[in-house]
Amino acid sequence: MEIDKFWTRGNLKERINDALSDSDLNKSNLKIEDLHPIDQYHARGIAATRDLAEKVSIKENETIIDVGCGLAGPARFFADKFKCNVVGVDITPAFIEVGNDFNKRTNMHDKVSLHVTDGKSLPFENNQFDAAISQHVTMNVENRELFFTEIFRVLKKDTFFAFSEHGLGPKGTPYFPLPWADDEKMSFLLDPEKTIELLKEIGFKSISFMETGEKYMEGYEKSIKTNSSSKKPVLGMHVIGGPTMYDRQKNSMLSIKEKRTLPFEIICFKN
Repeated sequence: MEIDKFWTRGNLKERINDALSDSDLNKSNLKIEDLHPIDQYHARGIAATRDLAEKVSIKENETIIDVGCGLAGPARFFADKFKCNVVGVDITPAFIEVGNDFNKRTNMHDKVSLHVTDGKSLPFENNQFDAAISQHVTMNVENRELFFTEIFRVLKKDTFFAFSEHGLGPKGTPYFPLPWADDEKMSFLLDPEKTIELLKEIGFKSISFMETGEKYMEGYEKSIKTNSSSKKPVLGMHVIGGPTMYDRQKNSMLSIKEKRTLPFEIICFKN
């Protein structure tokens, strides 16, 4: 399956509009919190975004880049929390289209700008951004060195790159399909040691590493339990990921439990 089709799974915009209508949220003026159940399209959702934001410091009116921004939920959260500007990029055009619509509905269009582009070829000047973030994107990136190098290039000196991903665990191959890949042809996991080594080779310094597997298993358990209840939520990751999302989450949870994958966060600096 092509990467764009994998993430959109049919008429994404129609599914989102239907879900918003069923939730009485299909209107022009929304709070960013209204969209959290649907626009934080990564493991653990808004909880993961809040955790990452609590570990970093961004000054008012600085401009950061979110590489692999999806529907731009994290970008809006960061822009609102830090009163900063966020440039979001994603390879999936439908995500950017919906993200721009959400920016208008939440009155965040002046703070968050979105672009369709590949993270391995960023259309920005050297030393342009005050920080970079990326959540659960790199598992789909085969050329991790080029991805990290491009982020390093567009960052100013004395700025950070904060990201989260599922790394390869000590027991090896995970169970497919997964939230980010239907099979191993779409998944390019690296063990944490290799990821840290690569970041050092590129020039990142002061690298901090944190395992997050327990948090992600708890998040998956909560999501799966909610889906199994008699009253399923109208808004949720299933709107974007389709009806197989919860089965893919089960595989991800089992892969973490058996140490086939190892979720983690890294914060590193360009000095």
